[in-house]
Amino acid sequence: MIRTAALTAEDVGFPFAAQAARLLRQTQGRQDEQVVLITSAPLKRLQAPQWLLLNRQGWGIESGLHQRLDISYNDDRCRVQSDKGILIFGTYRRIANSLFMEWRNHQRRPEHVTTTDFQTLMAEEHRRKALRFVLGKRPSLKNLS
Repeated sequence: MIRTAALTAEDVGFPFAAQAARLLRQTQGRQDEQVVLITSAPLKRLQAPQWLLLNRQGWGIESGLHQRLDISYNDDRCRVQSDKGILIFGTYRRIANSLFMEWRNHQRRPEHVTTTDFQTLMAEEHRRKALRFVLGKRPSLKNLS
């Protein structure tokens, strides 16, 4: 469900803002989420059905790596604001994802394992497996399960 309204840049403190929309995102298996969208496009040029279409198309990038970062690592909800902090968190999340993909390739049914499965495995027994991997002379993800 989407609701749109005309506004001015002064109303919301966004330069060139001409319109806002409140969108209720409903996804099976997840809590409903309300988001606010702002655009410089006036109501005449961008109406509610077009908002929905553009919003759905924008989610096309949210597959593979982006989905794992957003869902498993809560990337979109990260509140780190310093440039260095963002760079460090992003780097570590991508390293963790690369390790997950390598581990996944060695599973019996790789299409059925998730990033959460990998995180749970690494956290078992006080993170013994993760430490063994990181500190080992010949680290391998093949025999962790």
